[in-house]
Amino acid sequence: MAENVTIARPYAEAVFSIAVEEKELDKWQILLQAMNEACKNDFFVDHIKLSANSEKASESFISILGDLADDEGKNFIRVIGENNRFEVIPEIYDEYVRLRKKYEKNLDAQLISARAFSDTELKLISDKLEKKYNCKVTLNQVVDSSLIGGAVLKVGDKIIDASVRTSLNNLSSTLK
Repeated sequence: MAENVTIARPYAEAVFSIAVEEKELDKWQILLQAMNEACKNDFFVDHIKLSANSEKASESFISILGDLADDEGKNFIRVIGENNRFEVIPEIYDEYVRLRKKYEKNLDAQLISARAFSDTELKLISDKLEKKYNCKVTLNQVVDSSLIGGAVLKVGDKIIDASVRTSLNNLSSTLK
């Protein structure tokens, strides 16, 4: 999986750069989302894998997408086909969405807590994160009673763990 992300990143970055340059972020996201959905269909994936060559596989993909793929989109699909990279389309789509959120200054955060926070508390946390990161924050709450108390906040690739469970584990390790 990590290898697929590494392979997908340059494709996503290339498409994203074209999308930004042409101011067509939605168009490209819709195309990539449709490609991603097509890759979830086992029959279609088997058809692509069994195609006589990459050119036929690319043309099959293009025909399925119909009018969603303009000339640039078709060229993108052909490049993916020539390099036998159809299997990384889901990762290309995910990476594109991540790049777009970063570009548009949107950030996803997850608050895992032992109890449900009130809407007021969630708004306060969200406002502080927006101020700190200078962007729009989408805060998702997950209740996990195994934390005992406290919370874990995941923002992008950063984790702030203030849970009682982690504190007890750290104390236990120190006492050994």
